Amino acid sequence: MEPIRSLHLNSARSWRGGERQTLLLVEGLRQQGHLAEIVCPPGTPLSRRASACGVPVHEVPLRGELDLPSALKVRRLIQQIEPHILQMHTAHAHTIGRLAHLGMGDSPAVIVQRRVDFSIHRSGTPGLTRLKYQHGIHRYVAISHKIKAVLEKDGIDSQQIRVVHSGVPPLPEPQKSAQEIGQQLGLPRDTLLLGCVGALSEHKGHRHLLKAMSMMADRRRPPHLVLVGEGELSQELDALAHQYGVAERVHFVGFQKEIASWYHAIDLFLHPSTEEGLGTSILDALAVGKTVIACDVGGIPEVIEDGVTGRLAVAADARSLAEVIDELIDDPATASQLGTAGQQRVYEVFSAEAMVRGNIEVHRELLEELKPKEALQ
Repeated sequence: MEPIRSLHLNSARSWRGGERQTLLLVEGLRQQGHLAEIVCPPGTPLSRRASACGVPVHEVPLRGELDLPSALKVRRLIQQIEPHILQMHTAHAHTIGRLAHLGMGDSPAVIVQRRVDFSIHRSGTPGLTRLKYQHGIHRYVAISHKIKAVLEKDGIDSQQIRVVHSGVPPLPEPQKSAQEIGQQLGLPRDTLLLGCVGALSEHKGHRHLLKAMSMMADRRRPPHLVLVGEGELSQELDALAHQYGVAERVHFVGFQKEIASWYHAIDLFLHPSTEEGLGTSILDALAVGKTVIACDVGGIPEVIEDGVTGRLAVAADARSLAEVIDELIDDPATASQLGTAGQQRVYEVFSAEAMVRGNIEVHRELLEELKPKEALQ
């Protein structure tokens, strides 16, 4: 069967879960013999990492929603590469890609990736949002059933939406042992280490986690918390840790390029998000066998079945979070069972290979559907 040519737009300037998924998808497509390339802003982590992996990268500014010069550059790329599929992975890329595609009909077919679990009308340019979501899009790929439901509520035809869960590959072997991580943090030997990986942004719920740390049961040797990630709330969260009297037990370590060591070093993985499309850091933690405590929002319950593959707390509820953490600290046998079941769940459903296969199925389905139309032109 003929290889599928696809062009993937991502306007993000940071490196987060969506950018990682974009690169994993393009790498996976190329490994399967398809011809996939990336369009992203110059000098971004995605551009650097993709280039290092041998993935063709086209650097285009992709500034804002109405960047007409970038849209013209993308249009020229489409005309040069002649992709079968144009797949947009961010909201701004969606708008710019749609502008670039105006007047091109069904070639290439247009796919919008949706990774967030809030309404399409919550952000963006008024009026433009409805236009860009209602016209000219052949498929929406949602990373969870929750996101699909949000799109349907916003008026998107359910027949246009496909659910393809995010997936993760195995993490590389850790370069540091848990003991070395503990020494780096200055922890007493055998300290229980709680961990959270994610951008320090409001919707990630770190403020509730810090409050939960102050509400947990008193212990002779209290657990410590490591926050891996950076973001606009770093100073505010540090101030909150002092306000709640837990600063001595909370460690802000920023972005860590070598992340595997941190996942392996923690005892319980915490994910207190108040909004989450799915949560690839949860998948990474489960993949290395860690027990996960997360909140019952977005697509998270599609990964964490409470009491089976992990535990769920009430979102934005520090007391609920503290109680669940205490329960698992006091019951390590159950915690271990949950970690084992969660690891199996990732292997079966949320692998990078499964994510790539799911996208290829959407590509093939769409191209087969559009073939009769092309024959008539």
